[in-house]
Amino acid sequence: MRVFPGLRRRLAPVALLFCSALSFGCDGLPAGQTLWIRLSSPVSSYSSKPGDPVHAVLIEAITCENETILPIGTSIEGTVHSVRKVGWGIEHETAALDLRFTRAVVTPDSSLAMTATVAEVENAREQVSTKGVIQGIRSSDSPQGRINSRLRHLPTLNPYSDVGLIAFKATFPIFPEPEIYFPAGTDVRIRLKEPIRAPAAAAVQPVESAVVSNEELDVERAVSSLPERSTTPAMLNADVVNLAFVGSRQEVEDTFRQAGWSTSDTFTKRSFMHDFYAFLNNSGYAQAPMRPFLLEGKSEDMSWQKSLNSYARRDHLRIWQWSQAPQVETADARTIWLSSSTHDTGATLSLRRHQFIHHIAPDIDEERSKIIRDLQVAGCVESVHMAPRPGMSNLTQNANGDPVRTDGDLAIVLLKPCQPVVPGLAANTAQTKFKAGNHVFRYFRRQILTFRSDIWRANIIYGIYDLGRMSVEAMRHHPVPPPMQQAKAFVKPAETDLKPAQIEGQP
Repeated sequence: MRVFPGLRRRLAPVALLFCSALSFGCDGLPAGQTLWIRLSSPVSSYSSKPGDPVHAVLIEAITCENETILPIGTSIEGTVHSVRKVGWGIEHETAALDLRFTRAVVTPDSSLAMTATVAEVENAREQVSTKGVIQGIRSSDSPQGRINSRLRHLPTLNPYSDVGLIAFKATFPIFPEPEIYFPAGTDVRIRLKEPIRAPAAAAVQPVESAVVSNEELDVERAVSSLPERSTTPAMLNADVVNLAFVGSRQEVEDTFRQAGWSTSDTFTKRSFMHDFYAFLNNSGYAQAPMRPFLLEGKSEDMSWQKSLNSYARRDHLRIWQWSQAPQVETADARTIWLSSSTHDTGATLSLRRHQFIHHIAPDIDEERSKIIRDLQVAGCVESVHMAPRPGMSNLTQNANGDPVRTDGDLAIVLLKPCQPVVPGLAANTAQTKFKAGNHVFRYFRRQILTFRSDIWRANIIYGIYDLGRMSVEAMRHHPVPPPMQQAKAFVKPAETDLKPAQIEGQP
């Protein structure tokens, strides 16, 4: 049979990965395997130097056929391979940071050589290149920066006068920090560049508990009567209910605080200004307000979120106390809490709705796993049991029109008093503040970088290019209708006039 050369080239990496997995079995990890780690020491493009050590801890066990290859808490060590800092902004406009991880310390007497690069920094505004290099942001790439530099030199379309521009810059003297800084507690996904062999480590408790508790059985028996979706106040389908926590209110609060999560502020003038500043500064707001969602007509009892340094990217969930079904009541009167979790990935301009909206990652099962992972590292999980819901749609949409994929399972998490797996490991990065240099240095750097941006981007040619780029990006987010046989809980958002309070992920 003839094999086309192009097809052969595309299938070669897949075949290589498959053969590697078969050859190593449970004795090692193939190239391309990803691992989630948490930094135990900070790194920065401003102060780190090539060769500096990087310390991290594995936060998700690597298992194969019920055999643990690398347990949670394994020390992962690496070095800063290369750094590009912005400095005064004369030579470089953006920062870059290349981290290489070279060793996993399985036991005090045993270590494992590895070659891994960064694949993703959780909830970071920075992007990672295909070569594993973390790319910093351009400080002029902000709402006020785009208005100032891209419209002032459009001769016929400029709605601002010079006086107006001066007033605008004086009103919003906000300049996003262009240097890269990741504090201890930052979660990073790394990818193996070469296969490694590893002896099986001591067994650890898997995510799926072998013994199902009475509390978990009580919830599973009531799964068919539990609601599948939360709704907006206008009764549009919003998030999928995919988690159930068993424990007291105090246990739930202690669990998420120990895991580094933050509550959300109420809507006030102060929170609005804080939110607006984070938008202009392209920075995180750890306690950003969340629009209320309803579960069978009831607003959430708690809301939790976790972010890093990005306005657009965060993990968040809403939690409702479930008391409507008496059969769910557990033997020791512990409370059942239902939750829906999603991951915000960005805000874009919707041409159809004429407004900016937030979009979520479609795979909500991955977000469910992330939450369980965080709570396990915090040592707050007694057991986890996955309860199937066979009649649930696997593909649907939220109120925003974003596709939502799920296996339909409800993760039942039995909580316990927290005992961190790695004592002293930072989990909360919300209060970390970083500014490179003093006020005088940052002032002159801002003038230099603004001048560079005006020279290269403040012209009609770049303005037309950028408008086209944004339009294409916005049109890519048109909703994709789910298959008809799976759309039993779907309400078409295009037929409804959505208000801001009805938009999923709106901070």
